[in-house]
Amino acid sequence: MNQTPFAFEKALKNQTKKEILADKLIEMILTGLLRDGDELPSERELAQLFEVSRETVRGGLALLTGYGLLNVSHGSKSRVCASEAVIDSFRNHPARQQGDELNNLDIESVFESRIVVESAIARRAARHIDAAGLKKLDALLDAQSQHFDSPVNFQLSDQNFHQVIAEYSRNEILIRYAHELYTYALNIRRQVMAEHGSIKRSYEEHVRIVEALRAGDPDAAERAMLSHIDSVYYTTRDKMIPFPILPSALPLASLWPAGRPGPPTVPRNRCRPAIWRQR
Repeated sequence: MNQTPFAFEKALKNQTKKEILADKLIEMILTGLLRDGDELPSERELAQLFEVSRETVRGGLALLTGYGLLNVSHGSKSRVCASEAVIDSFRNHPARQQGDELNNLDIESVFESRIVVESAIARRAARHIDAAGLKKLDALLDAQSQHFDSPVNFQLSDQNFHQVIAEYSRNEILIRYAHELYTYALNIRRQVMAEHGSIKRSYEEHVRIVEALRAGDPDAAERAMLSHIDSVYYTTRDKMIPFPILPSALPLASLWPAGRPGPPTVPRNRCRPAIWRQR
């Protein structure tokens, strides 16, 4: 399977690569993945991340500069300009409207949906992923291991990591849903990633997902992915609404349907949300 992060967009739009890259970066800004004042990775790093030439990166960044979304200084990296006035000028952009609609939903509804979609993706990807796909994921893991202190670089790579896995589900509906659900509460995720140890924890969870995919084991891939989603849920929820503290933890495995392999136990001293009890 020979796909790049641009494969899905190419199927939908007749655009140049620099325009597609610009749209992806605009979406990242409008959804909060990139914030005002953020320093973008270097041209070389962006070229590697999106698997395009540095010329394409320069073209895409030039478009964003023209829109007033980037500040480029000679000899330094580009910085995001996402003031309220600039963002408001994009109020009719599809990514802005979609993000506003999604972020108005409650976290349980979003993550219940993510459970269904990511489970299916992980199982299908374990069956379909090939050497080229594993090579891409290994390269992303290698980059992530070097960005434990860089939330911007890590989250850009994180989005690409989940996109690559979704593409190997070979199901365009799952790919679309996964992409939309990923954008939920990205401004909160930025706060989480700024905490000490958060990036390293996510990286280690990614490693376990890739190990299961490499083994071609759908059950293990699903367990690893759901353990990761469990972590994302709690760290996001804790930033939004504090959980009541309980004297004991409920392991996720105890809430899993009888007779089906469940995710590994993830001890926590909090309530389990209703979304897990319903599965």
